[in-house]
Amino acid sequence: MKRILLVVVALFAVVSTTSAQSLGDLLKSGATQLIDKVTGGKATEFLLAGTWTYAEPAIHLDGEQELANIAGNALSQSLSTKMQKAYDYVGIKPGSCSFSFNEDKSFSAVIGKRTLSGTYLFDPETHAIELHFSTLIDLGAMKGYAFVEGETLKLVFNCTRLTTFVKTLGAKISLLNGITTMLNNYDNVMLGFGFKR
Repeated sequence: MKRILLVVVALFAVVSTTSAQSLGDLLKSGATQLIDKVTGGKATEFLLAGTWTYAEPAIHLDGEQELANIAGNALSQSLSTKMQKAYDYVGIKPGSCSFSFNEDKSFSAVIGKRTLSGTYLFDPETHAIELHFSTLIDLGAMKGYAFVEGETLKLVFNCTRLTTFVKTLGAKISLLNGITTMLNNYDNVMLGFGFKR
């Protein structure tokens, strides 16, 4: 509770000294990541509620080093642009689906012409999200991770097997050396979907 209070006080101090920037601008510029770290993921849990519309592919890279994280942001943006072609090919286009998360831990998803609903569990510390669909057919649970950054939500899924495969292949094909070198800087590589409010 003290951490949350300190973050709120710090935010008001920053907001009062910057007349040209609104609180929304600060949140959009990455302050949500800082607040999220200080609050142990509670900011994402709070900001998750609402309706999100699919906008673009999402990639999330976790690395130990700060330099790796900065490079990761540039790398993920570049990969996201390239992945858009593959997503378009299979019909995943901006506006083609949406998710609405409610504070009571229920959700609904519109995917194409289908509407699905269910409940979700979110672990603030790890950002793990588990979607339980309530349909006539048991779809099981869909496990992934949720990250809110300003007005963007990333729903991503672990790609450890794919990463291991690319690293193994990269050891044998020199053309992939650059990619495998970069991937070695990250503990987790996750792919998925980026949404906007």
